[in-house]
Amino acid sequence: MRRTRENMRRMLILVSVLFLYGCSGDMQKQQAELTEVKEIKEVQTEENLSEAEQSDEEEIWVHVCGEVAAPGVYQLPAGSRLYEAIEMAGGMTERAAGESLNQAEKIEDGQQIYVPSKEEISGAGLNNGQQMAEFSADDGKVNINTASKEQLMSLAGIGETKASAIIRYREEHGEFHNIDELMQVEGIKEGTFNKIKDQIKI
Repeated sequence: MRRTRENMRRMLILVSVLFLYGCSGDMQKQQAELTEVKEIKEVQTEENLSEAEQSDEEEIWVHVCGEVAAPGVYQLPAGSRLYEAIEMAGGMTERAAGESLNQAEKIEDGQQIYVPSKEEISGAGLNNGQQMAEFSADDGKVNINTASKEQLMSLAGIGETKASAIIRYREEHGEFHNIDELMQVEGIKEGTFNKIKDQIKI
């Protein structure tokens, strides 16, 4: 009888140990699953933030005004051209002097695009092929591919001789592909370029 009780006690202890081990194993498994879920959520959050940042970088905002059907602020993909911004604004009116703009020009975030009227161009005494910075983009920079000699001379260190050399280079070689190419123009060295590189664009 005493031996039977001892055996029963041992069995109860064994069952208790097995039960506790099983509970402990389940808890460890649940803890591992929770940790895995938390890590997945953190990765998804980082991916969503990265996609949002990338989306912001791929969009720009420009202000289109002047002789367009619907002047206003428009959102376009980065790298868009001037003509695309004008199309977003409903296109030009009949009074617009579209030939005065370089519609293939790349636009930048925050840029203002002004489409002048034929009367404005006529009053300014411009030819169809000439560009005016105040008409095409009010960003304070001179487009070295389209600027007149007078506009080029407004740059620091650029006198009449260097301005004429820039225009002659354009006529012989075509448009500049980047602003660094300006240093290939006769008379324009690195020192002069460094003075104006923040004032010019293509």
